[in-house]
Amino acid sequence: MTFLNPMVLFGLFAASLPVIFHLLNLRKLKTIEFSTLRFIKELQKTKIRRLKLKQIILLILRTLIIIFAVLAFARPSIQSSLPVFGTYAKKSTVIVIDNSFSMDVSDELGNRFNQAKNLAMSIIKSFKDGDESAIITMTNKDNGIKKNLTRNPAYLNEELSMMKIASSTANLETGLRKAASMLEESMNLNKEVIVITDAQQNVFLRELLDSLKLFDRNIGLYLIPIGMKSKTEIRNLSVDSLNVITKIFQKDKLAEVEAMIRNSSDKDVNGVVVSMFFNNERVAQRTLDVPAGQVKTIVMASEPQSYGLTSAKVEIEGDALETDNKRFFGFVIPDKPNVALIGNKESTKYLRLILDNHSKIASPANVRVMTPEELSGAELTNFEVLIIAGGNLRQSDFLRLTQYTRNGGSLLLFANKETDKAYFKAGLSGLGFRDVSERAFPEQQPGTFTSVDKLHPLFEGVFRGTTDSRAIVESPKITKALTCSGGQGIIEIPGGAFVSESRPGDGKVLYCAVTPDNEWSNFAVTGLFPTFIYRSIIYLSSRENSGANMVVGSPLTLLLPKRYSAGGNYKITDPNGREFYKQAALLPSGATLELNELGLSGVYIVSSPQDKVISLVSANVDRSESNLKPVPEKEISLAMKKIIKPEVNFAIIDNSQNIMKSINRARTGTELWQMAVLLALMCVVAEMLVARNSKSDIEK
Repeated sequence: MTFLNPMVLFGLFAASLPVIFHLLNLRKLKTIEFSTLRFIKELQKTKIRRLKLKQIILLILRTLIIIFAVLAFARPSIQSSLPVFGTYAKKSTVIVIDNSFSMDVSDELGNRFNQAKNLAMSIIKSFKDGDESAIITMTNKDNGIKKNLTRNPAYLNEELSMMKIASSTANLETGLRKAASMLEESMNLNKEVIVITDAQQNVFLRELLDSLKLFDRNIGLYLIPIGMKSKTEIRNLSVDSLNVITKIFQKDKLAEVEAMIRNSSDKDVNGVVVSMFFNNERVAQRTLDVPAGQVKTIVMASEPQSYGLTSAKVEIEGDALETDNKRFFGFVIPDKPNVALIGNKESTKYLRLILDNHSKIASPANVRVMTPEELSGAELTNFEVLIIAGGNLRQSDFLRLTQYTRNGGSLLLFANKETDKAYFKAGLSGLGFRDVSERAFPEQQPGTFTSVDKLHPLFEGVFRGTTDSRAIVESPKITKALTCSGGQGIIEIPGGAFVSESRPGDGKVLYCAVTPDNEWSNFAVTGLFPTFIYRSIIYLSSRENSGANMVVGSPLTLLLPKRYSAGGNYKITDPNGREFYKQAALLPSGATLELNELGLSGVYIVSSPQDKVISLVSANVDRSESNLKPVPEKEISLAMKKIIKPEVNFAIIDNSQNIMKSINRARTGTELWQMAVLLALMCVVAEMLVARNSKSDIEK
């Protein structure tokens, strides 16, 4: 038995008042013996005993009247139902429904999400006048909209009919905390939370967000597991994750992706068809066998046929659960970037031959040639890549180059023989390179490559057949080099790096330790030189990855490149083509976008106020939703103990029988205050009868 208004029980101390008054009255009586009355006393002895018994009965009845009155106000209740007294007072109920996409499977009773909604409708129909309730889901965020309890069943039914499956995962703790907050505002003393879920592992076996436990003893928490006792064998495969192998995407060049396919069922599945799509067009297809409970890896590859944005996905054929059959990624292939070639006539001679649009090798860029003197007046933000080939650079020029790269610009810098050495070393230091030293090699034994990082994106697809960094590569003959440390070495020569990379701020810098002419080496006339220039421009101007990745429904803080962080509203285009705008937050580290409402799976496009694509966000479903096996009841109870207080009345409801009877058996809602009132009235009537009878005996 529990009491819905336990503070009233302090009134039971008042039950001692009749006893106290009785004892006080006994002390007031004085016995005086008269010899002439002894005979009469003997005659009335039996009558006096009867009067004392009636006084004791009156004392008991008056005490019971107070006890039953206090109990009526304390509102006692029991878990089981009683005839006549089976009614209950007004109650407040929050129904929490799991609308994660794992609920979108079917068993012998039909679609599980529809089962959940039908159960909720049955509960709503059982509500009586004065009851208030609300329906919330496990996946939706508040989004600034406060939900309140309502006494309108029609509104609840309409809300229930409009409820849909979400692409995000269920969060039981968040749902319960929201329900607890809503019930705190209710004036009804009877309060309950009813959770309807498929009882997956990710619902219960997850890290808690808060150690503060929920609910008080006058709140009932009932969990209805959907499909826990189902005999239907459900086969489910999913695209568990993707690994984008390609780092630099180019038109007509293979883009490779490694996909992991998971079989969450208990039986092997053979001949699974896996397809890759670019902009909803199938570009590759393969089949594989996936043993029960295992993950198999498959590599898909195809050549993008166009520039610009490509929204891509890997997808498997339909099974029990469609939502997890696809996984998305995206990439951007920029059109010819704007490149500034800076240097004098001699230092740019070979570079101009390679980058001339009329040369035998198609130019990878729109090139503008300028002298070092023009550098100070040029608007560097108009160029995606700067190539510094030579010429006399000033200290102010290096300061501008450093600022340009830190804001996201890219730079290919060659060793310089005309610039003051102190200025050049200081400039390299600002760009992330240090310990600059001059290396000289005799003409009879010139320096050559000792190793090449063939896995670096700069050389992706260039060296076929081997990834051995020391395997034979065409090497120039080097007589002089200006090497340095501090960057990532890509090509090594005796004494240091021939080509190295640094990342100052948001930008990229490639440094080559020789001049782009024949004075320090013959690099400019080797077959590797055009490839190096071509690949450097592509590498420096390309996005190195497929953008940001996130789980649908999870918050994402997107750090914007500094060149786009001047502020303003940024346009977000969702996978369905709908657009919305977000204001960037300006921080000392740069501008950030808080993306907390991405509820669809697919590729989102983030564009600058100037409508230029600056980032992609690939939103994919939580892979934990693909495991459809429910958690056993014992583990559910253990998990709930970590969330709710020990005194909360928690029960797992069997939905295979009449759902309302099952809930009523578990409720603490059968109140006995009516019985307490009735017993108090009966005691009042009995007290009146006994008191009247006692008065008659005294008068006689």
